[in-house]
Amino acid sequence: MLKLDNAFRPKSLSSFFGQKEIIKQLKAYIFSAKNRKTVLDHILFYGPPGLGKTSLAYIISNEMKVNIVTITASTLEKSIDLISILGQLNAGDILFIDEIHRLKKELMEILYNAMEDFKIYVTYKNDENVKALTLSLPPFTLIGATTSAGNLSHPLLDRFSIIFKFRFYTDEELIEIIKELEKILILELDEESMLEIALRSRETPRNLINLLKRLYDYKIYKKIDKFDKKEILKAFKFLKINKYGLNDEDIEIIKVLKEKFNRPVSLEAIASILNEDSNNLKNINEPFLVNQGIIERTKQGRKLTKLGEDVYKQIINKTIL
Repeated sequence: MLKLDNAFRPKSLSSFFGQKEIIKQLKAYIFSAKNRKTVLDHILFYGPPGLGKTSLAYIISNEMKVNIVTITASTLEKSIDLISILGQLNAGDILFIDEIHRLKKELMEILYNAMEDFKIYVTYKNDENVKALTLSLPPFTLIGATTSAGNLSHPLLDRFSIIFKFRFYTDEELIEIIKELEKILILELDEESMLEIALRSRETPRNLINLLKRLYDYKIYKKIDKFDKKEILKAFKFLKINKYGLNDEDIEIIKVLKEKFNRPVSLEAIASILNEDSNNLKNINEPFLVNQGIIERTKQGRKLTKLGEDVYKQIINKTIL
């Protein structure tokens, strides 16, 4: 049985595609830390979802040959939750906190000293007195991942000495990934088919992998031997995946901009119409739509570009697939 998720996850820096500047610098920092026999400095990864932040955290643990503990910030409710995790770390461990911007303020404050001095300062009530307790931690590396670095407190942000911004992938980089992964799935893709897949991948490896999985299902279902451009376009029509890689929420944003406003408008106004969190639109949908040239940010607000107007017409006329 083919275990797709395990097969698709890169295991080393040399097998990680894209984000070349990040990889180049990480190689130097890891080499230095191993030679000095010390832990890596704390690292912050930020950028849109699906670009490889989690995968790279696991790769760092592999390269450093250390254990990694992974948690999602939203699962930490109380101070004791975080203190318990920190207290179980061994020397050299990596603590990976995903969505770190979602940490509560009091939990961020606990991390300040844990990151800087490898200590936790705890206060507790004992009968009528309030006592302070200091817990020493073994040296560890915190890797935080976020789609919204601006929501981190300044004291926490300042304690990350290595900060990397993840960028969207080019079609060329995505095609390099396709060439590796299609060998696993045996999709038999030609160059034109690979480009059509890359164009629909929202410039992110996560979406690319999901597309490849669906094409794998389609290939089995239709008993296709080899994908050429004609066959791949038929597959995308069947799967209802459009040539711009737009999802349902992207399409709703485009329709709201045209039908409800037809003028520059704030992201909050769009979110209100869609009954959605404006931060989700800002961190997930907007970066892709701006990068694609479908909407633009102006001083007055967000509006459709000329391409965006054309995309809207295709949506309405149902010719976008």
